[in-house]
Amino acid sequence: MKYNRNEYFRYTFEEPCDATFRLIKQNDGSNGVELSNKGVCKIIDISPNGLKMFSELFISIDQLHHVELHFTLDTNPISMVGEFVWSHRKADGHEYGIKLVGDSESEKMIIGELKNRRRKEMELR
Repeated sequence: MKYNRNEYFRYTFEEPCDATFRLIKQNDGSNGVELSNKGVCKIIDISPNGLKMFSELFISIDQLHHVELHFTLDTNPISMVGEFVWSHRKADGHEYGIKLVGDSESEKMIIGELKNRRRKEMELR
């Protein structure tokens, strides 16, 4: 198998990371966007361009395409907007695949936070 250094990695958490989310509803009028109340979720794995989250709540991703996520990987709180790509039903909830909409700075922040988190995990062992 050929290793491609340009491919992004995906970090799977030993213990899923706590997060909150708000669904973004695009209005067809002049009101712009409307946000739902906060919901809680767990981030199962993450890469600089996407993540897999688990929630007990059912989200109709056919009607609600975008989500605003708030989480902390190490020390800095991160807020990002994502787009639902897929969903799978589980016994106690639902898993969702989310493509993160960000720039190179947000990608660097995620990578840096993951490196710091992993360093701390290795020191505790």
